[in-house]
Amino acid sequence: MTLPDRKDAEVRRMLDGPHPPVPPDLALRAAADGRRLLSHRRLARLVLWLLALAALAALLVWAAVDQPWLPPPTHTTPPVEGW
Repeated sequence: MTLPDRKDAEVRRMLDGPHPPVPPDLALRAAADGRRLLSHRRLARLVLWLLALAALAALLVWAAVDQPWLPPPTHTTPPVEGW
């Protein structure tokens, strides 16, 4: 018997044997776990959207205050007149 045939035979032997009992509330527990997982994902998505909006608001406030599109002011003194 080759290696894949042996594994196949072992799996068939395990499946033909007695099946373990399934808890009667297994479907209810699985549904509750699924609802909890979905609510956690929904909360994480909401937090990420709020963080993205806060970052966008901070960027807009910085741009309005600093006005990075204007050229920087010159650091030279004006010419002296009236001497």
